[in-house]
Amino acid sequence: MSLRRNLLKAGLALGGVGLFGAAPAWAQQRSSAVRVKREEPIVRRVEFNPRRPPREMPPLTPPEAGVCLTTFELGANVTYSAERLGRNRARVYVDELDLVTRLRFDIYTVKDAPPKLRAHEEGHRAIGEHFYASASQIAAEIGRRLIGATFEGTGDSDTAAQKDGFAQVVATIERDYMARVRVPSAAANERFDAITNHGLDPIHEAEAVKLAITAGSRA
Repeated sequence: MSLRRNLLKAGLALGGVGLFGAAPAWAQQRSSAVRVKREEPIVRRVEFNPRRPPREMPPLTPPEAGVCLTTFELGANVTYSAERLGRNRARVYVDELDLVTRLRFDIYTVKDAPPKLRAHEEGHRAIGEHFYASASQIAAEIGRRLIGATFEGTGDSDTAAQKDGFAQVVATIERDYMARVRVPSAAANERFDAITNHGLDPIHEAEAVKLAITAGSRA
């Protein structure tokens, strides 16, 4: 039996619109100023010949024979107002947020792999989906806290200062979202591999998934 591995990635797709001198619009209801769309997870399963592994597959370290690549993504469109504070300084007000949560799995297993290997990789997928289940609520909570928040930017021009303030907004969204979704998922996946000895031990995957998740909630 070969070892298995789980990899997690994070991505952030962003956009924004703003206008110097515009009156902040954050006095409106915070709940209506934040809109979240949760996309269903996408799962891609690939069987490969160990002599000709897919080019896009992360490299395996022998004796590994499978890997689950988990990618959390958050798309964000930020509507903001900006106030000129002085030469090359701006204050950005967060007015509205449109957020989209996404999750993708790329599961690679060697051709004709034993059922235990496949079950182990599906265990990694189950852990990712567990933490993704509350993604929309988490994104909405983060977004509501940011409505009306201000960020001061600087740069070598007024436009650059505004962009710097905007960059701080999106960095905050990414940091807070990934900390509550991707980070605990990654930790649970590490525990899952430890509990199962990377799938070599006879423990049932469903039980190992449960232990890996609940151990984190007690920490």
